[in-house]
Amino acid sequence: MNKSHFIFSMLFLFATVIIGCRRAEEITATSEPTAIPEYATSEPTLWVTIAPQSLTTATPTPPPALRSAPSGKIAFQSNRDGNEEIYVMNADGSYLSRLTNNPAVDVFPAWSPDGSRIVFSSDRDGNPELYMMNADGSNVRRLTNHSAVDALPAWSPDGRQIAFVSNRDGDDEIYVMNIDGSNLQQLTNDPGMDAFPAWSPDGSRIAFASDREVGFEIFIMDRDGKNLMRLTDHPDKDANPAWSPDGSQIAFISNRDGYANVYRMDASGGNVSQVTKLTAIAERPVWSPDGKLIAFVADMGGNRDIYLTGADGFGLLKLTESPEEDFYPAWSFSDEGLTSVFLKPTLQAQYVCQQSSDASYGYTTENPVKLGYDPRELGTEEHECLTWLSGPQGQKLQTKVLAELSMGDSKLCQVQVTYEGQAEPAILYFDLFNYEIFRAPLGFQCGDEDEFTAAISAALKQR
Repeated sequence: MNKSHFIFSMLFLFATVIIGCRRAEEITATSEPTAIPEYATSEPTLWVTIAPQSLTTATPTPPPALRSAPSGKIAFQSNRDGNEEIYVMNADGSYLSRLTNNPAVDVFPAWSPDGSRIVFSSDRDGNPELYMMNADGSNVRRLTNHSAVDALPAWSPDGRQIAFVSNRDGDDEIYVMNIDGSNLQQLTNDPGMDAFPAWSPDGSRIAFASDREVGFEIFIMDRDGKNLMRLTDHPDKDANPAWSPDGSQIAFISNRDGYANVYRMDASGGNVSQVTKLTAIAERPVWSPDGKLIAFVADMGGNRDIYLTGADGFGLLKLTESPEEDFYPAWSFSDEGLTSVFLKPTLQAQYVCQQSSDASYGYTTENPVKLGYDPRELGTEEHECLTWLSGPQGQKLQTKVLAELSMGDSKLCQVQVTYEGQAEPAILYFDLFNYEIFRAPLGFQCGDEDEFTAAISAALKQR
């Protein structure tokens, strides 16, 4: 599985099996259906949605404040620095810190019970695997090593095991292993999609979502996979289960009111009640350690941000404010918060931009900069397609494609590059088919590190 498939079929829309914003029968003939691939399969599943601009509704008055003050830490994933990374912040949004720095995709964080470590999924070694790191982002190590996709980890309350989703047997099943990756066991075995494992607080049971019967519903099983029981039974989709800290209730996402909203029910499946009433897409509910609040994701502002509401639905607080996507919150079991911002982790040496000493590098068709991707395909304006590169004093570049050249198995772009103070434009060549860690040609220098990392990430996704 290539990296682009991992990103687009697993990351952005996989963790929302519920994306149907309103019922299919309400969609008019002019609405466009959106095909959203499932995370670990090549067969797309059609979910019906509507244009994002149709989701945003004006709020005449500010929402009421929360009755309970948030405490503890929330980890989440975001592409706010140009690439999917893991971040952490206090539950009130303060001391936002970046934990990972890698051109790969780092997603789906889950806390250890003591709050000292985080397990997550990444394709940094060429395939989506599970990794573990300290709570400050240090000491990253790999836990799984398989050609399949391993994702959506959930740490057991006793700290000894990690449940996760993998397609290593050909479809999406739930597995469990020791925290060092040993003693792997497959818990589910069904042709349907089994996903979103969530441990009960006492560690005896695991809730999950599955489409094994009709549509997506919430199921529960013992920690060894036995005594499977279906908790929800509704014609609309139910997914993303999350246990309350006392084990008495399960929050989940459902589109049973026509939009994807947060609901909760007794752990037995009874007494279902609606928590949020949004005309938007809500995703990924997670309880606060004291059970008084629920964090979730919603696209009320046109893109995903993280919000808090009371467990009874009273009050609303927007925690993140970024033009990019903030997604998949994970609330630490510990009430301990951050007292300062972590320093941004150092980028691995092999991904640090270098200055080329080769006078012909980038200036000839025989020695082009091997980008391995076309920046224009990412929606980048032509004059901004080399944001990772700058002039010798850091000047912003203006670029213009002069010609596209076919050179054997390569496609080259001949680009005119100018910057403020330059005597005359430079003509550079970029290979859009072949990739290597690119360097700054003579007369130029590396630009912003995040832009460079994002450029490498884009190249890796095309491999």
